[in-house]
Amino acid sequence: MVIGDRMSLPLFRSVGLETVEADRDDEVLSAIREAASRGDVSLVIVLKHVVSDPDRVVREAQERDIPVLVLPTLWAPAEKINVEMLLAKALGLG
Repeated sequence: MVIGDRMSLPLFRSVGLETVEADRDDEVLSAIREAASRGDVSLVIVLKHVVSDPDRVVREAQERDIPVLVLPTLWAPAEKINVEMLLAKALGLG
């Protein structure tokens, strides 16, 4: 199941995925609760730009034993990364 905004969901529908339209955290959490109560969802993909607190969404899904992926999008705020640290870690130096 993919949870996202009205403009992004047609792409996911076109490949046959179930979609739920949501624009706020409470709508996303409600969709996750409903999916958990049905028991027929094996993975929830949440488009990052529709939630303000992705960690809360992940916790809520984990409490209900539903794997969740918060998918970064072009409209989500970018996160700074330290490339040097990532390279050192990949090489076993950090």
